[in-house]
Amino acid sequence: MIVGPADFQTRRKSNLRAQGRGKIRMNSNHSAIGAWKSRVEAHHEQSQWVMPAAMRNGDFWAKSASMFKVDPLRTDDESLNIMLDLAKGADTVLDVGGGAGRLALPLALKCESVTVVEPSEGMLGQLRASVSEFNVENVNMIRSKWEEAEVAAQDFVVCSHVVYGIPQIESFVDRLQQHATRSVALLSFVEAPQAHIAGLWGPVHGEARIELPALPELVNVLWEMGIHPDITMVPGKQRRHFESTDSAMDEMMRRLFIGDNPIKEERLRAALPGFLEDTPDGYVIKGTKPAHQGIVHWRVDDE
Repeated sequence: MIVGPADFQTRRKSNLRAQGRGKIRMNSNHSAIGAWKSRVEAHHEQSQWVMPAAMRNGDFWAKSASMFKVDPLRTDDESLNIMLDLAKGADTVLDVGGGAGRLALPLALKCESVTVVEPSEGMLGQLRASVSEFNVENVNMIRSKWEEAEVAAQDFVVCSHVVYGIPQIESFVDRLQQHATRSVALLSFVEAPQAHIAGLWGPVHGEARIELPALPELVNVLWEMGIHPDITMVPGKQRRHFESTDSAMDEMMRRLFIGDNPIKEERLRAALPGFLEDTPDGYVIKGTKPAHQGIVHWRVDDE
């Protein structure tokens, strides 16, 4: 549906009032867990408000799952190398939200077995293809949301770039702990994954983007839960370059939930050149910094 200017302004004002209520809740709630929940819910409400119905239903990752398929034999991925160091050869591993197997496949080549819990059929399709391509026989797959998954506890539980959008963060993390017999490790960006493109939200949708929580907020949540983890920082990684302005446009159309709305597509087309910088390696969003990450890990046994 394409909304007219009057309807757009009415819906925008209504949404801004909802955001205002969210900000009041966050300011008045001194709980790290409560602040996380309020922020995630405000972000999701804003996304749902602009997202076409076709994007709200079905497998959100289906069209982009192939982008997450990577070589399990790679040695230049510092976050993976740290995870491999944390794992033991005899470990059974549970990868929650394991996607296309970025961590699962390399861990499977070292450990006794890996079980991947992943709700996206598109992601699991890519994982199956990699399992077949590299002849990996010790990966089990469960298509399910983590909150609903029926799976046995494993030695080492990993969860990479999943928690940002989880409103019920306490129960989510608690369930990770309950399914680990030795240790848990979470990989998170220092800033939300889409923080570098947040500036485009205003020109396209008419309001500032509410960003998701990330590593600093996650650590506060864990402390509040009585978990005092070790944190291993990962060197910053350059974000992906765009081969052309057209490829940047296509990517931002998807990430900003524009769909088939010609008015918002035209807004993006007008705004995007001012946000792009041409470099020898391709186009990047101006001011983009390396994406720093941290691995938060702790033991759940008595050792």
